[in-house]
Formats: sequence, structure tokens, C-alpha cells
Amino acid sequence: MGPEAGALIANALAELAERKAEARKQGLDVPHLESIVCGRNRLENGSMKAWAHAYEAHKSGMKSVKMTQNGIRPEGISLLLRDGLGHCSNLETLDMQDNTFTFKGAGALADVIGGWSKLKELGVGDDLLGANGAIKVFEKLATGHNKEVELLRLQYNDITTKGVEALLRAGKEGLPKLRRVELNGNKFNEDDAHIEAIAEMLSERKEEFGSADDPDEHWGVDELDEMEEEDSDEDEAEAEAAEEEEEEQKARERALREAGEAEDETVALKEDADVDELADILKKTGV
Repeated sequence: MGPEAGALIANALAELAERKAEARKQGLDVPHLESIVCGRNRLENGSMKAWAHAYEAHKSGMKSVKMTQNGIRPEGISLLLRDGLGHCSNLETLDMQDNTFTFKGAGALADVIGGWSKLKELGVGDDLLGANGAIKVFEKLATGHNKEVELLRLQYNDITTKGVEALLRAGKEGLPKLRRVELNGNKFNEDDAHIEAIAEMLSERKEEFGSADDPDEHWGVDELDEMEEEDSDEDEAEAEAAEEEEEEQKARERALREAGEAEDETVALKEDADVDELADILKKTGV
């Protein structure tokens, strides 16, 4: 479809939400829109404002969103998550694989993921979360706001051994129902102690909660046969970029805060000047 046609579809969905709301006001029993699948359509950043509005409009019912391979870049991902999907508190499945997050998009995901208490499946494979971006997401998952998560698709994201360590902690502390993790194509050794600990944790859960009818790929860690070498220089560069991004965000927030304070101060000064002028006039007035 491309961004223009994608925006038209998203706008139509937003209008649908309005019509559903009007029908409910009239006492009609109208079902919520629960699922959207729109993959491989080159939606790109240009349509993300419209899609964010559409998801926000359907926030009460939305349970499953799949927007794989759409050429959405970090700015668009951030907009979609913060202004749209972040409002969908009943979300159970999110598949955004094969787009481009980087640290910026991973930060946005970390900011909103805690609001999805019913989330069961998260697909962010081949999204370039980056070593530090992945850690940021895993740290949020460890806080215990996503206890229904069962499946994490995390392939090809430049995740390093530190990220796997953070994921292990999340699995133990915040994801009691996690049963399957897909991590192929990342940047850690397949014999890493933390990945072995994750595999052991999932194996124990399979023994306790699994069924004989479950397929093999329903539990455990996927086959790690396309791993990459960890690049310390690249990791340092990413860490610096992440630091810069956080500093820029703090600077933006500080600028907005200072602008608000300056506006308040200007108003106060103007009010004081008006009061002084009125007082001078009253002094010259006799009764």
C-alpha cells in the first residue's frame, strides 16, 4: 500500500471507531475491533501518525497487532508506540518484526510495555533493538507488569551476553509464564552461561506446566546456529549513541519545563504591572 494508502486505511479505521461509539450511545451492542494484520506494505514513517490515532481510537478492544516488515524506522516506531499502541491496555499479541527500532524505538517500547498487563506474545525479531536497547526492554519486563508473557521473538537484534543476563533476570523475576525465547542471530556465544540458565529455566517450566501434545518449538530456546561475534567497538559506539539520545531527551524535557516556567513568570510580571497601574489610577481618583 505504501504510506499514503496506509494512512487512508488507518484514517478509515479511526472513523470506524467513531461510528461504533455513536452506535453504542444509541444502545446498540457493537463489538470492538480486536485484531489488525498489516504486514509487508511499506507503511513507513509517513503513515505512523494516522496509525497511532487509529490504535488510540480502538484502545478498548485491540488485542492483536501484526505489522511486520513495513520499513518503519525509529521515529515512526516511537510515534506508533507512545501515541497509539501504548493506550491499548488489552493487547495480547504484538508482532513488529523486521522493522527498525534502534535504541530510540527500544526506549519507546520500554516506556509503554508496562501498560500491557495481558501481553502474551511479543515479536521484535530483526528489529535492531541493539545491545543497550534490548537491555532497556528486558529491565522493564523484569518489573513484574507483564506476567502473562509466554513468547518472546528476539532474533537478530545485536543482543550481547549482558542482554542475555538481563533477559534471564526478567524471566525469573517478572515473567513467570515465559515458555519460549527465540534468540538466534544475536551477538553472544551459544555456550554462554546465561543462555544455558534460560534454557534450564524453560525446561523446568515445561516439566511442570507442559503437555505431551505440545510441539517441540512450543517450549525452550530456538536453535542458535547463526550467531555473530560480539564487537566491543560497535557496542561502545552504541552505548555512546544511547547516552546521547537520553541526554537529548532530558534536554528536551528541561527546555519544555523551562519554557513553561518562563511563561508563568511572564504572566505574573504582567499581572503585577497591571495591578501597579490600577493602583496609580485609583490614587488620583477622588470620591
